[in-house]
Amino acid sequence: MIYCSLWEFNSTSKRMAGDKRPQTGRGGTQTKSNSPSGSMAGNPRLVYFLLCYLLLGMLPQSSGTEYSDKVIMNATRYSYDMKAPVGPPMWRDDCLGQRQSPINLDDVDSISTVFPPLEWYGHWDNREEGFMMRNTWHSAEVEYMGEMPFIKGGPLTAEYILAQVHFHWGTSGNSGSEHSLDTHFFGMEAHLVHYKAEYGSVSAAAGRLDGLVVVGIFFRSSRGNNPELNGIVSKLEEIIEGNNSTRINGDAMEWLEGYSDMQNYYTYLGSLTTPPCSEIVTWIVMKEPAIIGERQIEEFKRLKGQNGTISSNVRPIQDLNGRQVFYSWRDSSASAKFQPSSGLILCYLIFTMLLNFK
Repeated sequence: MIYCSLWEFNSTSKRMAGDKRPQTGRGGTQTKSNSPSGSMAGNPRLVYFLLCYLLLGMLPQSSGTEYSDKVIMNATRYSYDMKAPVGPPMWRDDCLGQRQSPINLDDVDSISTVFPPLEWYGHWDNREEGFMMRNTWHSAEVEYMGEMPFIKGGPLTAEYILAQVHFHWGTSGNSGSEHSLDTHFFGMEAHLVHYKAEYGSVSAAAGRLDGLVVVGIFFRSSRGNNPELNGIVSKLEEIIEGNNSTRINGDAMEWLEGYSDMQNYYTYLGSLTTPPCSEIVTWIVMKEPAIIGERQIEEFKRLKGQNGTISSNVRPIQDLNGRQVFYSWRDSSASAKFQPSSGLILCYLIFTMLLNFK
């Protein structure tokens, strides 16, 4: 097994305890900025890393099992109840793998780097045709109509088309996110599920290690409601029962526009957080949370699943198992050092993952 390490990539930022990172807000820019302190220039380990990049085409692929788009995203034979016969402790197949999600995102153990700008296309457009929202028995899912949005840049080496957006919440205002940030959970978490454009569909992407990109967005709960979410929340009462659907207004996703210039996020290789837990996901989890009212979260919790109301739909935190998490940040005041290409970073992520490949 070839071992490709970036532990020397950024010796001063590998352990982030002393890293003076900027606090990001909604008004960030996409102007070019420099990498954090610490250089890999002249480091012979870069040679091994470049070798990894050249060997990228030799990566084994995940199972070629065929899944329909609906099955892979909306399987109904599972529960989030830890005591249920089909609860998380009983999930099988890929759910027992070594590259599972969600995980705790730890500033101390992440590697700080600078990616090219993350580019969004069409995610928050006001759409004349509106959107469809459906109760999948496990979540509220928003489906776009018409031309589909896509994402590229950042750690990605290709375009990924948006398939759907769904939400996770918990029993309380500080237990509703699936990922945690320095062991802290948020009130809710949105997942924007994308598939690689060249594969054409979620089902075709299901057997590929680079098949899916999921953007995770935290929501911090507050006493006051977020009016930008009213287009979604006000329609939840129409999909209380499982498999019910309704049309929502074309401005319902404009709340995403706040992320148009944000470049501070975590990225790692993981899995779907629901069965079949396929290990085909590049995760991009935005650091800056959106806002949601406590009463708005309660509206999500009124939705009904297979066993009554969905009071919580979060999977427990999974072990990292030797995987590396990268933290992308931009600070125009930082001095220029070494900025690895997204292809090199993706190569490293995959080879780190393959250390535990079975």
